Amino acid sequence: MVSLLLLVITVAILSVAMIVTGNARRLEDSLANDCDIPRELEKGVCRSAGDCPAYLRIANESGLNLIGQVEFEEAIRCGKRDGSEVCCPTGETYKFHEVEEDEFCGIQVPTFRIRGGAIAEIDEFPWTAMLLRQHRNSGGLYYHCGGALISRTFVLTAAHCISPDADGKRQDILKFVRLREYNIFQDPDCMLESGFLDCSDEKLDYKPRKLLIYPGFNLDPANRDHDLGLIRIDPVPSYSDFLRPICLPEPELDNGARPGGVYSVAGWGQTDFFNEGLGSISFSPIKLKVVLPFVDSERCREVYETMKVQLHGSQLCAGGRKAKDSCAGDSGSPLMHYDRAKAVWVLAGVASFGVRDCGRAGVPGVYTSVREYLTWIKQNIQNT
Repeated sequence: MVSLLLLVITVAILSVAMIVTGNARRLEDSLANDCDIPRELEKGVCRSAGDCPAYLRIANESGLNLIGQVEFEEAIRCGKRDGSEVCCPTGETYKFHEVEEDEFCGIQVPTFRIRGGAIAEIDEFPWTAMLLRQHRNSGGLYYHCGGALISRTFVLTAAHCISPDADGKRQDILKFVRLREYNIFQDPDCMLESGFLDCSDEKLDYKPRKLLIYPGFNLDPANRDHDLGLIRIDPVPSYSDFLRPICLPEPELDNGARPGGVYSVAGWGQTDFFNEGLGSISFSPIKLKVVLPFVDSERCREVYETMKVQLHGSQLCAGGRKAKDSCAGDSGSPLMHYDRAKAVWVLAGVASFGVRDCGRAGVPGVYTSVREYLTWIKQNIQNT
């Protein structure tokens, strides 16, 4: 009788052990297949694309207007990385369908046009801003610096762009912050695409309500540390394909600051692209872009030490390729990195300074690292 009881207990224990072991194995397998879905808190599971209802739904949609189809599909690839597996949500749809588009930063309109060359597309980088000063004698407006929209009421730029003094002289008054601009000779901006006229909304000019310069900013061109500033403006209207904030470089986002990192810079800076027929205009009338590589801080520091310029840990370097760089007039413009995992553009830096003959091989441009100043930026936004 005792032997029979022991046999029953042993069988029961083994059964429980098998169940626990089986559940643990299944849990381990499940965790091994966990994956991240852009802009969703809950993890998904790597699954064959054909076995994921949510993926089949977006793959068959032609009106996906929240995230570019190509970018999103690339971001959810997982598993074997041969295109056969995707990160599938637990529900029937990806949750970004349930969220208001206004809540998203760093998103461009989905497009299947080839994005390349020096001229940006009409709807590319919808957060770029123009800073317009007013000439003290003639009263005319002129482009002075760039910037990036980071919220409904704030534009981030370089401190020297909004400082009352720069290079030893008094600067003209900052009159307007212009958004939704592309081509200064058109309003609204239009572009012929596949036989149809694609037009943006009219440009927006905002008077700066408050200028905030980071404490400790050094105006000395040989030691330009903490070159960051905020411009408060009146609230912008609803976001659209032509107006949207860029994402700040939160810790969970990739800001590209690593070997192999690639950035984009966009603005209306000095260029020889439109030299003929523009008369006295020294900057580009159309938004331009350039792709730049990340440059290691130690290498960048060595380059500038030969010019007796001291760099700091709060600065990023990018560029150094012949005839490809941000130039004068691009000061304050955004240094942007595309986070493929989250499918958003991230504001990695703000153009600060470089050599006068920009685009010189081996001499990168210097940018203020936005991640180093996140606390200050958020405090000022929240306190307003």
